[in-house]
Amino acid sequence: MYNSINVVDVDMQSIRNYNEAKLVYFISFLLLVSFFVINMFVGVVVENFHKYRAEQQREEKARRTAKRAKKIERKKRRMSEIPYYAHFSPWRRHLHNICNSKYFDLIIAAVISLNVVTMSLEFYLMPPLKSVVSLSDFLIYYKGSFR
Repeated sequence: MYNSINVVDVDMQSIRNYNEAKLVYFISFLLLVSFFVINMFVGVVVENFHKYRAEQQREEKARRTAKRAKKIERKKRRMSEIPYYAHFSPWRRHLHNICNSKYFDLIIAAVISLNVVTMSLEFYLMPPLKSVVSLSDFLIYYKGSFR
């Protein structure tokens, strides 16, 4: 590039920066070629990306299908099995249903809250209050019976 800018004519001595118009040609050529090469590189990257993305989507679809089939198979197997509590006696099944209900959980939470309130009524060097202490002892015994 530098030599072509200095060229005057065939078999003539070169003069420094004789034809600066060639500089515009070389700069534009370098810019266009560099953009062309960059676009080729980006095109190859994008093409490979699309190819591997399509392959990954196929694999993911196959994986989802297999997972769904396993899930359906597990569901069918679970539906065919009888529940563990089916062999319980009727009164035990009734107790099982009561203990698994949401109302039983609410009652237990209320009893625990009442226990917290009664325990918070006691303090250090408290004058003797037989009713509060006996209620607290009853609730502690009641709570211990569920463990």
